[in-house]
Amino acid sequence: MYSSLFRELLTYMMEDPRNITACTHLLFMAKNIERIGDHATNIAETVYFLVQGTPLTQARPKRDLSNQAVATPSRGGKDEPA
Repeated sequence: MYSSLFRELLTYMMEDPRNITACTHLLFMAKNIERIGDHATNIAETVYFLVQGTPLTQARPKRDLSNQAVATPSRGGKDEPA
């Protein structure tokens, strides 16, 4: 969700520079809400461990895989031999 919001707000900022301040504030808010969710998850895992005596065995998969994107260099650019 954060990545989608980031792309959308970036579009608004590019369309009209007067939107930059408001969109930047919204991005910071979204990032902080995401961090709150991460902290809540960590607290829930700790409580589970305290109650059950064992850590959760299931991995928490991330639905957003944008941080795992692989960049491939272009061929034949002006700084590269053709």
